[in-house]
Amino acid sequence: MVVPLRDYHTTDPPASTRRRGARSLAPPAPALLVGEFARRYANAKTRQQYVAELTALFASTGCSHPRHLTEADVLAWCGGNGKRPANNTIRNRLSRVCTFLRWCVRTGEADPGLVEALASRDNPLRRIPRLYGKVQGRYPARWLTYDEAFTKLLGTCTDGEPGMRDALVLRLGLAGMRSAEIIHLRIGDLHLDQQPPQITWIGKASRSRQLVPGRSLVALLYRYMSTYAERMGHLPQPGDPVVCRAKPGTGLGQLSWGHPIARTCSVQRIVRIRADLAGLGHLSPHDLRRSAAGILHRSTDDTGAHHFDLLDIQKVLGHADPATTMRSYLDPMDTAVIDRASRCLD
Repeated sequence: MVVPLRDYHTTDPPASTRRRGARSLAPPAPALLVGEFARRYANAKTRQQYVAELTALFASTGCSHPRHLTEADVLAWCGGNGKRPANNTIRNRLSRVCTFLRWCVRTGEADPGLVEALASRDNPLRRIPRLYGKVQGRYPARWLTYDEAFTKLLGTCTDGEPGMRDALVLRLGLAGMRSAEIIHLRIGDLHLDQQPPQITWIGKASRSRQLVPGRSLVALLYRYMSTYAERMGHLPQPGDPVVCRAKPGTGLGQLSWGHPIARTCSVQRIVRIRADLAGLGHLSPHDLRRSAAGILHRSTDDTGAHHFDLLDIQKVLGHADPATTMRSYLDPMDTAVIDRASRCLD
């Protein structure tokens, strides 16, 4: 339960006091509220994002309590105070602040009028469109071709046990799994003796997911599990991790069997190193998932008919809404229409 803060429910201090001395009046107040609010989220990354951004909001505005925030304060901070961050950054900041302020209204710590103003269609930031495919990022989204993914990228994984582990990570990513799902995959999630073989796990938003591995992935898993048992001296247990980390100080030289990869950045490192070896430039783990959608999207028969439609690809990736698949994961292939139009309009 949030502890009420004295003297902050009745009057607001003058603007000069709020800007110069608000922090000294009750420094713990924002941290107390933000911490209590963030405790509602079970996901550690979500909690960290809320705490970091809300702390930055209060530090930037100089306010010591949500009741001292104004619409101008929030809009200026979301908009980067003139530095113009990316569209999605602005929208995400606004969304998180509104969620926090709605919670503050329910607990009696904020003015409902501010929430109404931010949610209004008159809010200028709400006209900023959401962009997809990381078009404003330093490294935009990529879609590998089948040859780039399964010949060049996987062709670098020939260096013994680390290469076998990295090939497994890459193949799982190219089958549509997210980095966090690869990290948390356990031996008990593998059902290779079923017909057809299956990999089942609990994925994003606690949804049940399943994957039917192809013949190459099944063969790789059998080789990997055989080596796993040999190095451990016994059969892996259902709770053991599938993907094991490298021993500290050995780079990609030796694996610490039975010990999981600790962070998502470990998968990023694997993907980055293999992409560099393949000469593919910058590649992120999520680009593997995008490439899975792109390869299915481009798959056609001799007559040019597509093997997989939008709903098929949505099912493979496990999206709740096909619009997500269409906007962010399908390779924008038909750029020739712009060239054809320019010739007609010349």
